[in-house]
Amino acid sequence: MSLNDKLANITQRKMKAIALAALALPMIAAPALAGPYVESKHEFKGTDEDYSKAVHQGRIGYETKLGRLSPYVEAGLGVSHPDGGDQDTFKVLEVGTKLKVTDKFSAYGKWENVFQDSDDTRDWKVEVGTKYKF
Repeated sequence: MSLNDKLANITQRKMKAIALAALALPMIAAPALAGPYVESKHEFKGTDEDYSKAVHQGRIGYETKLGRLSPYVEAGLGVSHPDGGDQDTFKVLEVGTKLKVTDKFSAYGKWENVFQDSDDTRDWKVEVGTKYKF
């Protein structure tokens, strides 16, 4: 086997190893990167037996993993259909995170802003909570 053949063989082996490593990289990195998602949210509200309104939202978001944290951001559009009233449209923005404290105990926090199109107001809410799995 000539020197040129040996060099070509070594080069071919390196290229195969690089190609295999490149193919394996997404499988290794996938658990650490949650990525983009699409979400819909539908609420039907009322008091006692009286129906008051329906709210429908479409959102896009991005979630990732940073150690025990899973931060995310969502943005979208929505429409509110009050019973017997005119519908109203809005834009929504939410940021938050989940925190895995132990295998059974987790916590979360989020901040949501709803920008009403009809009167230029901004409704907001902050929500925090915990969950324990048995």
